[in-house]
Amino acid sequence: MVNDVPGFVTARTIAMIINEAYFAFGDKVSSQADIDIAMKLGTNYPYGPFEWAKKIGLKNVHSLLQILSTNDERYTISPTLEEVYKREL
Repeated sequence: MVNDVPGFVTARTIAMIINEAYFAFGDKVSSQADIDIAMKLGTNYPYGPFEWAKKIGLKNVHSLLQILSTNDERYTISPTLEEVYKREL
């Protein structure tokens, strides 16, 4: 049973995957393109996390994470995602 809260299940999950990808990218684990490829091949997702962010809109992802992080610190926005978001404004 899922409570009626912002993000529901699918949006929360995708937002977290995108956020974690930005943490990995910020830590210089790999390039955005390689992270996308790894997620598509490793999990059979139709899009990689950076592709999802582009399709959904980084503003939407950022807004959802911002709302969710007020009640749960695991949704804290990656510094790299925050930086990219601010550059896009």
